[in-house]
Amino acid sequence: AEAGGVLAHRQALPKEAFLSFADLVEATGKHDLPVAALSYPWLTKDHPDPRGANLSRVAKALKVLARYGDQLYVFWDFGSMHQHPDPANGVMRTEEQNALFKQGLGCLGTLYSHQHTRVLRLTSFPDGHKAEDQAEGTNVAKYFDRGWCYTEQSWAGLTKAGYLSLDLGKMRAGVEYDCLSLIRDCTQEGGRRPPLLPSAFAAELETKSFTNGKDDKPLVKRLYEAAFEEQFGKATELHYFGLGWGDAEAAQLAEVLASGAAPRLEELYLYDNQIGDEGCKALAAALGKEGAAPRLERLYLRGNKIGDDGCKALAA
Repeated sequence: AEAGGVLAHRQALPKEAFLSFADLVEATGKHDLPVAALSYPWLTKDHPDPRGANLSRVAKALKVLARYGDQLYVFWDFGSMHQHPDPANGVMRTEEQNALFKQGLGCLGTLYSHQHTRVLRLTSFPDGHKAEDQAEGTNVAKYFDRGWCYTEQSWAGLTKAGYLSLDLGKMRAGVEYDCLSLIRDCTQEGGRRPPLLPSAFAAELETKSFTNGKDDKPLVKRLYEAAFEEQFGKATELHYFGLGWGDAEAAQLAEVLASGAAPRLEELYLYDNQIGDEGCKALAAALGKEGAAPRLERLYLRGNKIGDDGCKALAA
């Protein structure tokens, strides 16, 4: 990245570029997995980052995290899953590679939604990239308008702690980051949305664009619902603190909790947000429903904007 290089596709990378399962197990600590999944919009049809601009941005963040002991192994779809090596000249994946590619697609929900993996989101285009300069047929939609990006962001918004889902599009040029300032910049001001019920996800998905929507749209709906059930079904703690969430975000979270999606939840961390009385009332109503978080023992709300009315709703 520092030399201005460009990422090669999966089949062209040396074996040293890949991490074996045994090595992953050895590198895994007591808490978070040393894995970061990248979420970003492809810049051209045949190569997601032809100038290496996104590679440079990701490398900058990884260097900061590595200085503080967070050595990460990155899932980057282009380099991690088998690609069509040269589609313009008819060089496509083999049958075996196609089977592996489809198998990989089926695992993406777990990879991006797992409570202890990181997700790095490039929500802005690199400097100098212009949609009007792209070849005909290229998906030129922005990050938040693309179906796969929206899905990856939604997976990352399920049960991860806030610091594990970073919006690298919020990194500021010329800033020398340390780990804390990087996390602060990349999690505030809309950098992390609350989780969505599968029905709400599916409804919003209809507004997003896909290059291959006929196949991909029903696939990601199934994968999102499976990830939602898996991650909330096993969650005992949810850490949503310091994300700048207000009443609207609290109400959205309340819908998820009211559905009974988190039967094992014991601790819910919502401190240092901007939640007021209305958001607090929504949470209290949701948690008061039979079957909604029946094991919940601790709810952390300090550092919000809750007044008497919100406190009364919680105490009722």
